[in-house]
Amino acid sequence: MSSTRVNNVDLMIVKQSKETFEKDNGHHYVEKVLQGEYRLEGSPAFVAELQTEHSKFVLSSDEPGILGGMGIHTSPFTYVLFGTVACFATTIAMKCAQKQISLEKLKVKGTVHYDIGPMLSGADWPLVNELILEVEADKDITSIFNDAKCPAMFTWGHAIKTRVIQVQKV
Repeated sequence: MSSTRVNNVDLMIVKQSKETFEKDNGHHYVEKVLQGEYRLEGSPAFVAELQTEHSKFVLSSDEPGILGGMGIHTSPFTYVLFGTVACFATTIAMKCAQKQISLEKLKVKGTVHYDIGPMLSGADWPLVNELILEVEADKDITSIFNDAKCPAMFTWGHAIKTRVIQVQKV
């Protein structure tokens, strides 16, 4: 393991990235694209291939039985929660590493309270009511929470411009 790694974060790369971002007034725009296919029969109902800089893998999902799905694979919304918890934990670990806070333990538990009733009933009230993140660490890192600029957490707290466009018509 490299001596520049703290909390499983390569601080040399983070430092280089920070310097690059600062040269562009703090900007470094990224575009993430994910394309998947909804299967009209069987399980899983939705499948997508994801890519990283070094690999590819497939994720799949179903809706739970109460929404007419088969419930064999996890629901799409579970991936939203997973992504949020993972993004927040990673951001916290990186911010701690940058402040030379070496952690021996970091666990994050995410709980989301939501109401799927409007999906089928047509009711007009919020579907998602609350997100709670519980952080367990071997050091007091509460001061890091407000400094942690996590993209997933930003999305939960802000209205994001969203467009839905049909690209092909049969």
